[in-house]
Amino acid sequence: MREKAVFRIIYGILLAALILMTDYAVVYVQENIDEYEASQPDHVVDEVTEKFGAAVKEGRAAEVLTLPQLEVSPYEGDLYADYYEKLSSVSEWNWKILSGSYSETHQIYGLYGDGELLAKLTLKCNDSRIIMEILTANTWEAGEIYPAVTLTRYTEVIDVPEGFTAQLDGKPVEKGSEGVEWTEKDGHIIYTIANLYNLKDVKVFDQFGRECKTTNDNGYVTANATFYNLILPEHYKVTDEGHEIKGKVEEAGIHYIYASASEKLTIEDGYGNSVEFKNGDKPVAIDVSFCVPDNFTVSWGKNKISDFETGRKALDKYKDYVTFTKMPELVRYEIKGMLKLPELQILDNLGQPVKYTFTDNYFEIQEQTAMEEVPEEVLAEADPIESAKMWSLFLSNDLSGSRHGFGTIKNYLVPGTYLYQNAEAFGKSIDITFASSHEEPVFVAEKVSNYIRYGENLFSCDIYLNKEMYLTTNYEKGNVYDEINSTFFFCKYNGEWRIAGQLAKVED
Repeated sequence: MREKAVFRIIYGILLAALILMTDYAVVYVQENIDEYEASQPDHVVDEVTEKFGAAVKEGRAAEVLTLPQLEVSPYEGDLYADYYEKLSSVSEWNWKILSGSYSETHQIYGLYGDGELLAKLTLKCNDSRIIMEILTANTWEAGEIYPAVTLTRYTEVIDVPEGFTAQLDGKPVEKGSEGVEWTEKDGHIIYTIANLYNLKDVKVFDQFGRECKTTNDNGYVTANATFYNLILPEHYKVTDEGHEIKGKVEEAGIHYIYASASEKLTIEDGYGNSVEFKNGDKPVAIDVSFCVPDNFTVSWGKNKISDFETGRKALDKYKDYVTFTKMPELVRYEIKGMLKLPELQILDNLGQPVKYTFTDNYFEIQEQTAMEEVPEEVLAEADPIESAKMWSLFLSNDLSGSRHGFGTIKNYLVPGTYLYQNAEAFGKSIDITFASSHEEPVFVAEKVSNYIRYGENLFSCDIYLNKEMYLTTNYEKGNVYDEINSTFFFCKYNGEWRIAGQLAKVED
């Protein structure tokens, strides 16, 4: 009986011990499982994600993010401005592991805003221990959070003619600008701007501030300028939309090497003529000359026409009359280096406009402009027809007076003139006696026209006379006609108008 009691006691003790040991084991296992569970990195990621979302809402994203160390051009703006704006619009954050394979010591998690990967979180293990000989419990610590953005580095090159300027996103690009390297080549400035993370808007301007078209080949920007290379006469002027261009003096003229945003220039010849010039055009310098009587008036825009006078010469047909008055001379003008033929305004001796035509860049006007009719005031003093008739009668030996009528005709002529001397010689010669015998002649037609005044004491007019004569020779009988068609010059001599000369008209 006593043995049974002892057994029971021992059994109870063992059972109690077993129960105690079982409880301890359960507690031990549970505690280790809880410790293992607590060591999982998800808890850290949850906490970081929550804090990151709060910081973004408070506008403190830049404080919790670790940004990569980059070389950034002074021409670059805030690389993350758009990124921060996107973060601020997120309504829900969650995360996913990104490492691709499980690691006991290092993990990378993606922080997703509204389903889009926007940041990356790194976790690192500070401590690791084995639990129950089979489980590894790590102590995880949140590392840095990086923005999930892709940045591509660019270099932009701007190639412009010398004298042009450039802007990158509105900022001047100059030789001394920070972040700008430059070289010169063949009259061009080549700017290089590195460490850009976006291709920028490039604008190019010529020396007068006009925007120039450009070509952008993956960041290499070239100004589409127009390049001019021409040689012009020294007195020419070249302008670009009103801006005068300077050239270099050379033996052949002025050499213009010039770049512009404009596709055309204006060339002026110094005489008021101008033409538009485009590459491929061939401006031609024109030289002209012309002659007009000196009593004509020539004008040409604002130019002083006398500056182009190169000489004067007397006209042979007036040589017999220069002792009576100043006779018209022919004035020669030469104009060189024009872009086009000059538009001259010419007024004749009567003040009337004169038409002209350049032929091979030359024209000449010799004749004076005549009035169709002789003015009445002239006819009141002079009788050109009567004088011409007396001359005609003298030539046909029909005047009375000494020396076959010379004694009469000399009163109609001016002593000392060539015509007077010829008349005197003719009256003495046997030639006058050869005039055929005829009855008294009759003038059947007469006309006076084309009056020209040369001075107070000299004028000319055209006279046509048709004299009918009935021949009475032994070998010929019948009517014949003797015509005069000449320009007669009349000079006032001793208060009377007399014939100073005669110039036969040549019919066309």
